[in-house]
Amino acid sequence: MSTPRIYEGPFDREPWPAKLPATVVDARGERRIHGYCVRGDLAHGHGIADLAWLAFQGELPSLAAREALETAIIYLAPVHVGEAGSHAALLARVVRAKPAALVAVTATALAEQGRTEREALAPWLAWLDAGDAGDASARLPACALEPAPSAEAIEDQRELAVRTAAWFGAARALPATPVLSRAACAHALLHRLGLRDAHVVEALAVWARLLVAVAESASLPAGAIQAYPARLPDYQYVDHEGRSA
Repeated sequence: MSTPRIYEGPFDREPWPAKLPATVVDARGERRIHGYCVRGDLAHGHGIADLAWLAFQGELPSLAAREALETAIIYLAPVHVGEAGSHAALLARVVRAKPAALVAVTATALAEQGRTEREALAPWLAWLDAGDAGDASARLPACALEPAPSAEAIEDQRELAVRTAAWFGAARALPATPVLSRAACAHALLHRLGLRDAHVVEALAVWARLLVAVAESASLPAGAIQAYPARLPDYQYVDHEGRSA
């Protein structure tokens, strides 16, 4: 009887590590994030924006970076019940989804919302890239503009122009006019902070919106299907000859 040949595939040939490397969280002893002890360092005097910056950048932020990141997170947070992420949370609540399922469904919908939002703002991000390269002569793209700015939006844009000049320097400040949309402002702040990778930006958007979306769903009792506007408009069936039933 011949000895069977054993095929060596890539999993056999490669020198695989003995352990999964951990680069962000150290679980030996007290948990540490990039070297900072959670109990001894971070839980005393550091906020949630500090945590986000530390996770992605490996160090705690400067005061300017913290303020800019907090502003971006707040701009991103208010998802309306008519938008996909918050609507998904409400539907999950109406059908009595388990808490873990509700959170998972909401996060997935918010991630898709963040992806499409980023794609829609691609011309705006390209404009910001051009400005960082020293050429911002092109007009602001329409996708970044607030179509009907409120008095609050106009005032906020003026203030944001001053604040971004203090955070990033006059050459990289956002314009005082025309008025930018909240999403455009948020993504511009993340861009100016150097947070430009899609997975980082979309994770921050989900994080900013998740609590608000879940809170919206919690306003309804579980299983309150009659609170959902489920009745479709009246219709009349018409056959292929145009006759109604």
